[in-house]
Amino acid sequence: MAVTADGDIEHCQHYTDISDPQSFVETLVDQHQWQGRPCTVVLHPMYYQMLLVEAPPVPADEMASAVRWRIKELLDFPVDLAAVDYFLLPEDAYRGRKKMLYAIAMRKESLQSLIAPIEAAGLAVDRVDIAELALHKQSQLLPKGRGGTAVVHLLENEGFINLIEDGCIYLSRGLDVGLSQLQPLSGRDAALEALLLEVQRSLDFYESQLGKGIIADLYLSPANDNIKPVEDFLAMQLGLNVQPFMLSSAVDNSSPANSVLALGAAITNTVAAESIKPEMEGSAHAAS
Repeated sequence: MAVTADGDIEHCQHYTDISDPQSFVETLVDQHQWQGRPCTVVLHPMYYQMLLVEAPPVPADEMASAVRWRIKELLDFPVDLAAVDYFLLPEDAYRGRKKMLYAIAMRKESLQSLIAPIEAAGLAVDRVDIAELALHKQSQLLPKGRGGTAVVHLLENEGFINLIEDGCIYLSRGLDVGLSQLQPLSGRDAALEALLLEVQRSLDFYESQLGKGIIADLYLSPANDNIKPVEDFLAMQLGLNVQPFMLSSAVDNSSPANSVLALGAAITNTVAAESIKPEMEGSAHAAS
């Protein structure tokens, strides 16, 4: 995905089976004369952990280091080897009883292994997004409804749900159901029930623990014909207004799930949450 400084899409293509990332990117850079252009990398959830923790009671300029200390026992590898960032939840989450944040952590080595071939190919990586925030940027363009909004995004083998209100994320949870399990020949009935249970738990938590009101609208991504039975099932079971998460009219809404995240990062960089910088050291701050 490539956009101009004005936000116009100049290149949109999904590529698979890339055996040599650096050579592949070098070819694209040469073909399109992208040498030195800034680039955003969107991470698949498999690369990082997102941890909900209480925000340390420290000044803003000390928050990054305090978050590292707060999550060190929650990681399955030494925190010294971790790239860490965070974003704060709104003040009224959890009924204002405590201030919470999401910490994002991944191995520094893994992060650099993803960035290095891109920069070696001629692009300048100026930010790194996680999937949840990349989609949230696109969510800022949804019509305002009454109460909160749920956005469910499904990848190949997993997914996540963002619950938002007034442009802020109040809850983000991973889902163990993905597009592959929802295919007609893949035991879809069981997967639909599992997805329903996870969504319902998230909605209940939003109301009972976060002290928020109703969720009236649920958007399902990626929007394509294959996902229509999932929309119909969730609408019938939840009694919500369930509809597809439509992308910009400039792109094909049947694009693969990863393309949806790329689009969110590419065309809405001036909207909503800040992205995580390449070093992932406490620069996201707030998803609002």
